[in-house]
Amino acid sequence: MKNCLKYAWVFLLFALSISGLSSCLNRWEGETVESAYKLPEYPDPEYKFSRNGRSSVDYYECALLDEPLQIIYSTFLREARINNEGSRNTVYNYFRQGLYGLVSPQSVVASSVLHQADRAEVINDIEDCFKAIEKLSGLGTEAPNLTRNQRASIGVAGYVGTHIGDDYIFFATQDGLVPAEYYRELVRGAIYLDLILNVHLASNLYAPGELLTRHEHTYLPDGHNYTELEHHWDLAFGYYTHFWQPLVSSINLPLLGKSRIQLYNAFALGRWALTNYRYDILLEQLQLIRIELSKVVAVRALQLLQGNITMANYREEPENALFFLSQGVGALYSLQFACDKEGQPLFSYSEVKAMQEQLLAGNGLWDRDQLIGSDGNTGLLHTITKEVAHRFELPLQEIK
Repeated sequence: MKNCLKYAWVFLLFALSISGLSSCLNRWEGETVESAYKLPEYPDPEYKFSRNGRSSVDYYECALLDEPLQIIYSTFLREARINNEGSRNTVYNYFRQGLYGLVSPQSVVASSVLHQADRAEVINDIEDCFKAIEKLSGLGTEAPNLTRNQRASIGVAGYVGTHIGDDYIFFATQDGLVPAEYYRELVRGAIYLDLILNVHLASNLYAPGELLTRHEHTYLPDGHNYTELEHHWDLAFGYYTHFWQPLVSSINLPLLGKSRIQLYNAFALGRWALTNYRYDILLEQLQLIRIELSKVVAVRALQLLQGNITMANYREEPENALFFLSQGVGALYSLQFACDKEGQPLFSYSEVKAMQEQLLAGNGLWDRDQLIGSDGNTGLLHTITKEVAHRFELPLQEIK
């Protein structure tokens, strides 16, 4: 059966030797980009593998999981539209049951073995975003629109923008947190990042055992053209391309200049190695993915909290910075799902919650002195970002 295996990877033409393989990889790794860090102007190579003339790749379920989560954000959270029991029930049904009952988002929140102990708390944190929007929407009040039309200010929850009817407005709690943006980052970390690094790329899956034995005997689940291990790897790649690769491409920093290429190469080469039983190469690529994707997670959090865009807004129009700072607070949350090359977390749930609580204490994200510092005192943003950079071994001064 093994002799029937075929694979196709249109970017890499694998030679008979590993040295030939390495030379192919170097083609992209040495690519020179412009000073604005634009991507090369040709399409990504395709992630294609086949068996017996048919594709052996299927990660359609990634999109099925995303759709209800996107509906929750765009229809209900972003515009604060949970103002009656019907809309409230719809939000919880989407979260707990998914779309048409196909895939339940709640069922995969912090679903890895590494994070089982904190799973209930993580689910509660996501649902707290719904509750915050319920208050901002005026749910349970006699005139919900009056509540929703309240302008936000220090200590007062409401909308941020010129007029309530404008396209670009957002809604903040009394401590300045924007629940909709915070929610998006929680989902990105507690669902997608955890699924990638800690579920589908978990070390135990690729260690000697029953799953590996079935893979080597080319056991294919009924109705499918992939082994269980191949499907795990493909799902990790699918969640990465849907939910993290766009961020890797959008962070214009030299520090991540090669991350997109390295991550693609690692996923594709790892899949080739798995299909061809080259477990030494597979484990190398697995470690590379952990290191590089975790670096992206940390850099995103640091840039949102103390990058040029956030700081420029905070100095000129502080209320506009709440949008980015809220994303940053959510990105801090994602750090617990990142890991080192061996798959061990670099931050715990309690540590990221402690950092968040510090940032939201008192007047929270409205408090310029608390966040940036004054009279020679160091602000919380610097203290927290310095610790994150240290834990991930990143040069903080290069992340702006």
